[in-house]
Amino acid sequence: MYKKIITSIQSGRSPYLYTAIAGERMGSIAVKDGTDVYGDASIVTALETDAPLPCVVGDVLVERITTHPHLILCGAGHVSVYTAKVAKMVGFKVTVIDEREDFANRDRFLDADEIVNLPFDAALKTIDDPNAYYVIVTRGHRDDRQCLETIVHKPYTYCGMIGSRSKISLVFEKMIEEGHPKERLDTVHAPIGLRIGANTPEEIAVCIVAEMIQVKNSAAHGSEWDDALCGAIATATEPYAMVTLIDKKGSAPRSTGARMIVKKDGTIISSIGGGFGEFEAAGYAKQMLENGPKVKRYTCKMNNRDAGEKGMICGGVIDILIQTVEEL
Repeated sequence: MYKKIITSIQSGRSPYLYTAIAGERMGSIAVKDGTDVYGDASIVTALETDAPLPCVVGDVLVERITTHPHLILCGAGHVSVYTAKVAKMVGFKVTVIDEREDFANRDRFLDADEIVNLPFDAALKTIDDPNAYYVIVTRGHRDDRQCLETIVHKPYTYCGMIGSRSKISLVFEKMIEEGHPKERLDTVHAPIGLRIGANTPEEIAVCIVAEMIQVKNSAAHGSEWDDALCGAIATATEPYAMVTLIDKKGSAPRSTGARMIVKKDGTIISSIGGGFGEFEAAGYAKQMLENGPKVKRYTCKMNNRDAGEKGMICGGVIDILIQTVEEL
């Protein structure tokens, strides 16, 4: 089931994962990819929900699985150079689009995952990613509008365009007159970025990425699986334990849906938040791989005094599910 999720997200889809966290079926899972359902279908049919995800409904954790958010920079000027650096630092996949090879090149964008030297309309037509974050910072108004006219008809999580309020207002009014959907234009962040009084390209980059992070972390878009976790699942050839954070209270750093893998030799891949809670979970997982049981749920409680004695900043409570994965 986990490998089906990897195949799905590698194809640009965001499947739903249902995990039974209590009762007789605790530890069983189901995957819903479009209209196809794999695994314990009764979990899926009984627990459809419109609640923000991830969430717990009854005895089932419901999630939409995504990978790294994907930043598409339309334009390769100075603001883009610094936006790419900051976005990559906080975990975004970065694509830069600009047909000018003297601007969009590996010397200027060392950390970019992809550089596309094509006209904007041609390059944007090849992208269909609901987890996309479009940042329109081209060299001029005409190119800005050309990009926006294409993007507003595509799926995305975030779209922002640089420019003055007056310029943006005129562009939007003209596009609405021409039939572009007002409801989609209303979702565009323009002027782009959080209002922090930014002036330099570096400061503007910070305010843009800050707004993207705000959208990513407030909109409950899904449970994000990092490259390390996906790689470990895709290449697994021996049993491992999947450790899932299913609830938290207090200052625990990760949110519901955070996952890590523990191998038989104790190797940990990814993280559910670090510290004592993660250490304890890894110990249980290793024991389960050696002696069973196949599934375990427990609560790790740590008050501020306990946390201080173990070198942590403050306490918290995390609810954890551990499943051994054997059929590879």
